[in-house]
Amino acid sequence: MADSKQAANAETNQEDAFWRVADTFIGLANEQATEIDRGVVSAGFSYASARFNTFVIASQCGNKEAFEAEKSAAIDYFVNQYRMALTEHVADYQANFDKYISNNA
Repeated sequence: MADSKQAANAETNQEDAFWRVADTFIGLANEQATEIDRGVVSAGFSYASARFNTFVIASQCGNKEAFEAEKSAAIDYFVNQYRMALTEHVADYQANFDKYISNNA
């Protein structure tokens, strides 16, 4: 029983960390967008995410041969994760457009 409670707590901590990280990045992007074109902020955000994700893939592989073997599957994974998140958020904005976007956007 203690192991399942520890696992549940670890999962909750990971989920809390996920939302903290996401909110921090969104906050930084919003801050940057007050002085820099939103398209430039978006492009920079995407570039940085791709660069960091590549580092994650490489560091988890441990060597160049494993990296070569895993890179295609890893790219598919990250592209699919992005597609799912983007699809979810586009649907949310479609349903709540007037609430989220004012004439001052």
